[in-house]
Amino acid sequence: MIFVTHSIALHYGWWRYGWDTLMINNIPADIVIGGAILFGPGLYFSFPNTRPYMICLPIVLGLHGTVFNSLEPLVFAGPYWFWGVVLVFIVAHLPAIYLAKWTEENRHLPLRCALLAIMTGGMIFAIVPSLIMQAMGGTWDLLDRPVWAIAMTCVALAFVSAIGLSANQSLCLQGNGTPIPLDPTKRLVTTGIYAYVSNPMQLSAALAFLVLGLFLCNIWIMAAALMAWIFVQGMVRWHHRHDLLKRFPQGWTVYKENVPEWVPRWKPWIKAQATVYLRSDRQFLRWLLSYATGLQIRDGLAKASYHNPADRRGFRGAPAVIAAVSHINFLWMVIAAVLMFPAIVFEYLADLRRTVRDLT
Repeated sequence: MIFVTHSIALHYGWWRYGWDTLMINNIPADIVIGGAILFGPGLYFSFPNTRPYMICLPIVLGLHGTVFNSLEPLVFAGPYWFWGVVLVFIVAHLPAIYLAKWTEENRHLPLRCALLAIMTGGMIFAIVPSLIMQAMGGTWDLLDRPVWAIAMTCVALAFVSAIGLSANQSLCLQGNGTPIPLDPTKRLVTTGIYAYVSNPMQLSAALAFLVLGLFLCNIWIMAAALMAWIFVQGMVRWHHRHDLLKRFPQGWTVYKENVPEWVPRWKPWIKAQATVYLRSDRQFLRWLLSYATGLQIRDGLAKASYHNPADRRGFRGAPAVIAAVSHINFLWMVIAAVLMFPAIVFEYLADLRRTVRDLT
């Protein structure tokens, strides 16, 4: 988000830099890397007992307010530079400090996973393509493309992003952890998108590079899909051998024998049969779910509910129907992933609102 917000600042002329070496999209590389370390976890671990916004406030008002205008020729301040600094701290630095705080304290898992998803998306859709075009040529000429190409690209990117977001969501809901090995899951997740492919986030990233490279007519961005494969062959397989295999010795071995790394199964691998409870009058949904694998349908009297013995938690209402639909095939799994993300977000916000209401 440092990269994104500084790119916005440069675009609107809030400030500019006085040199042109080691730049990423006209932003100094040390600002991106050093800022991410210093004005994030670095600040939190320096002041662990201070509220994050109280850490940022004196820096924004004090350090930048007194020093920013005197940094020439390194940085030339433009109009509205102060509000640009405020934007950077609100969008980039403050969430990073909270992420460090919540991770150390093992709190607010859904918000941690959401921030990590934003981080991953920024790497895939902004930083890596910009680095490639910086080295090999190319521009972000998005508005010069035909409207139909922009629309088709957005649909394709939504489709492939749903695969990665669904994996992130499953690790949070069912694994009680995050995709980051230093903040791992407590349980082995074998359901949802993981019932079809064992590396859904790497698959999502590879497909995103292919779609984005095709849209920008940049073969080097398309070739970046090989990075995902190299990452799996090296880091991911090493992590699987030295972490997942040790933590889940029996479950991981059986899972890997049945679920591929890259090419998703058309039908899911179901370790234990799940159950969905539906009202008897929901005939179309019952007919659709008759094509599902590893799912038994039973009569229910109220809201739909879904239970899978391999999961940490079940679902009620719309999320239950969506979870049941994910048993049909991989295409329906991706559709379910698109629907499940807002459904769980709305459910989480509703629970949060009830909690706040009870406290007040």
